[in-house]
Amino acid sequence: MGVDWRIGSVSVGDGELEYRAGGSGSPLFLLQGIDDGFEILPYHEKLAAHFSLLVPSLPGFGRAPLPQWMDSSEDLVYLMLDAIARLDLGPVHLLGAGFGGWIAAEMAIRGQDNIDRLVLVDAFGIKISEPWVRDIADLFVMNYDELLRATRHDPAKANGVKAPGAPGLSQEELVEALRRRQTAHMLGWNPFMHNPKLKRRLARVKIPTLVVWGESDRVVSLEYGRIYHESIPGSRFKIISRAGHYPYLEQPEEFARAVTEFLKER
Repeated sequence: MGVDWRIGSVSVGDGELEYRAGGSGSPLFLLQGIDDGFEILPYHEKLAAHFSLLVPSLPGFGRAPLPQWMDSSEDLVYLMLDAIARLDLGPVHLLGAGFGGWIAAEMAIRGQDNIDRLVLVDAFGIKISEPWVRDIADLFVMNYDELLRATRHDPAKANGVKAPGAPGLSQEELVEALRRRQTAHMLGWNPFMHNPKLKRRLARVKIPTLVVWGESDRVVSLEYGRIYHESIPGSRFKIISRAGHYPYLEQPEEFARAVTEFLKER
């Protein structure tokens, strides 16, 4: 029997935050990456079999416009913290992937009262090398084939990626994909997709944390993931083999199993 999905919204800031929700159990708040669309995918179904999954459509990344006052990733961080508080779900599990992982990490260093456990998946957000060394590949200058080679263990498996140039995108999907990239570019451009102070501040994270990384990620390397893990006291590190930047798309069963086991562990 499939999961019964619904569309909801919550008033936050000066607007409405739309979200998809499905499943039952303890609440799991999922912040997706730049090229993750609004559709329900197999890994959503697998997680919703164990949790009450809530996936917001971030302002500027989906159907909701970007508020005029929002001009930094920090604005989005506080908006998401406010959204969790307004939803009044009690402490939630927080999972963030890619750009969403960066936002989730920033949320965790600012306010952990409403967060039970944290999962970061191939997350952006930190700087591990010298200033002149690029740690995060520039997805914005890649064509679609280059994007697949950078993000996939097997570039032939392109399911779930809603990036410009992907075959079969509708006009609406293309507009939303361009809007997501425009918003991410504006919020995370300078410095590029990271906060120079975040790595040091990760020591403030006191909640149980799982860092998940695709073994073949060429956007943020496995070494980048290891340093993320080592910067969070007591965190665990899970490598997903035969997966790149989107382990939840290439290996949805292994990904969902690792996340579920961690979140249910007591």
